[in-house]
Amino acid sequence: MTHSTLSSKGCYFSDDKGNAAFNAAFSRRLVELQKTIVSQYLNPENTFRLRHGSDWRHPGTPEAITGGIQEHSAYAETPFQELIDNDLGQIDRTAAKLAEAMHKNFATMMYSTLSAACEQTGNTVDARAEGSLADAFFATIEKIEFVADRYGNVNLPEIHTSPETGKKMAAAMEAISPEFEERFEQLKARKIKEALEREAARKAKFLCYGDNP
Repeated sequence: MTHSTLSSKGCYFSDDKGNAAFNAAFSRRLVELQKTIVSQYLNPENTFRLRHGSDWRHPGTPEAITGGIQEHSAYAETPFQELIDNDLGQIDRTAAKLAEAMHKNFATMMYSTLSAACEQTGNTVDARAEGSLADAFFATIEKIEFVADRYGNVNLPEIHTSPETGKKMAAAMEAISPEFEERFEQLKARKIKEALEREAARKAKFLCYGDNP
């Protein structure tokens, strides 16, 4: 039987349009899940999608660490029995499994990239050398540059640690002395002031910034 004969015969167990619609809808669902995952780590306003090219570079900061695009992959299997049983719950379970794999891939990439950048710039803190977790936390905040958003709000940096380290750090901060707390508040106030000054200087570079057209 020739190919032309096969193509002319109807296929009663295939729905090409339905398949395409399902695949498109499922892909959109995965994209939304991926955006939700990324938003847990990065402000959506500060994220962009790269459509072309292979490297991340910033022409204004040539000394900044650069990196290429990394491939993330995930797979899921559908048991044949669930197809026979018309188990539609498999759709949500598959999406959840793929989302979990994507989450793991993204978190691994983000933390490894941050670690490499900190090692390259020397922006690291040794808790043992600092003497205590509280002092290490102070040194960490001292090294971080606070940022003011476009509304003039300065948000404190987020601290990401393992659950064990997080518990130890929380306990250490609860036991700090009034003198340490006062020093830390002074540091925080200085960092916020510097962030606002940098944002004001940035806006001053633009003519009539914020004026109505």
